[in-house]
Amino acid sequence: MFKYLLYFSLISPFLGMAQQQVKGVFSPASKFKATMLYQLSAGNATYVSYGSVNAQGEMQIDLGASVPAGLYKLVYALPQSEHNFEFIYNGTEAVEFNFDNETGVVFTNSKENQLLQGYTQSMAFAHNELMQLYAQPTMDALIYKHRVQKIDSLQNSYEALSKGTIAAHFIAASKPYIPNTVETANTYISNVKANYFKAIDFQDTILQSSNFIVDKSLDYILRMHLSGTPSFQGYQANIDAVFKDLGTTDVSYQLTTLNTLREALITAGHDALAVYLTKIYVLPLAKQANDTELITSLETFIQIAIGEKAPDFIIENPSVMSKTTLYDIEGATTYLLIFWSSDCPHCLNELPEVHAYISNHPEKNIEVVAIGIEAGPKQWTETIQPWSKFTHSIAEGKWAHAITKSYDIQATPTYFVLDASKVITAKPYLLKDLKAVLDQK
Repeated sequence: MFKYLLYFSLISPFLGMAQQQVKGVFSPASKFKATMLYQLSAGNATYVSYGSVNAQGEMQIDLGASVPAGLYKLVYALPQSEHNFEFIYNGTEAVEFNFDNETGVVFTNSKENQLLQGYTQSMAFAHNELMQLYAQPTMDALIYKHRVQKIDSLQNSYEALSKGTIAAHFIAASKPYIPNTVETANTYISNVKANYFKAIDFQDTILQSSNFIVDKSLDYILRMHLSGTPSFQGYQANIDAVFKDLGTTDVSYQLTTLNTLREALITAGHDALAVYLTKIYVLPLAKQANDTELITSLETFIQIAIGEKAPDFIIENPSVMSKTTLYDIEGATTYLLIFWSSDCPHCLNELPEVHAYISNHPEKNIEVVAIGIEAGPKQWTETIQPWSKFTHSIAEGKWAHAITKSYDIQATPTYFVLDASKVITAKPYLLKDLKAVLDQK
């Protein structure tokens, strides 16, 4: 519940009248090569500077006096959306930190970020102590009262310590539900959910500049369920509740935040929820904003999302006179679409393995449609000769071909697993992931 605060803990320098630094040590050093620093504002990230990571894992970014106090993000790997930290720079002190690839960041210098880390850790510990009472067969009312008072005291103490700082915005917005009397587990959970967003000012531009609201919203959607096994309708209701509070902000911020939340749901493996969020909220907002590029991207996402029927296309093979389509092919239990290219080394390594897998498992009744993204047919025709078990199609024109756009192909090879009705059931990224999916068929 408090994980989002860790993101505000990395570096924090830049002073008013003198040059400051962002200094850190990354571990293991071999995993890191470079960092990029961005200044954050509501819905925007502005590039500030670049810093290389040396063989010892050390990096430093020198900052001039013109760099203002505020929220910043340090990106340390690709994709940027998954490998970054948000942090506070108060304009008066340099920031030093240690970052471990497994455990995250620890500040060795930066009062506001250290304050946030202290708050996060203290409140998490106090909350766990309260949860331990609910795990007991009987509830001791005096101990319960003491632990609730401890949470309240910690919150008040950190709010006082952070007064007048940027950190204060996040500490105040993170205030948890604190019961006044002893509550049963069901009542407590119900009240936590009902008061989940109570402390958050959605109009606060400091909060809007960070990923705080997105992280809180994602946590609410996925975890705030009153029943043991949440239903899809329950998830949808939580998304609706998030939009109800977010709907008080301007359209631009709503669109940016909900689209980021959509991407977070995809990363978390909740494609169906991301489709619901897109159809009901993100796409209408994109149309309202007349963002044609985003509209096209969202519509493509919907049509190739897990749970959606795969877009139909013509099987184009110069050696086959009759024309057929994906939907015309019938009889298989599972369909596998492979987008590849004859000049792609990874493809030339992986497709023979897929062909061998299909040949060795006829009982699985898998039909492979291999779509070559090619400049012309000559090399493709020669390359496909050993793969007789596949149905082959060529997309001449490479990335300009319509099928690469309708399936949003960004790299090769790309895999889509379909069921007997041509509904997309998986989009494995690696060959080992594909084999794991097919093993379950």
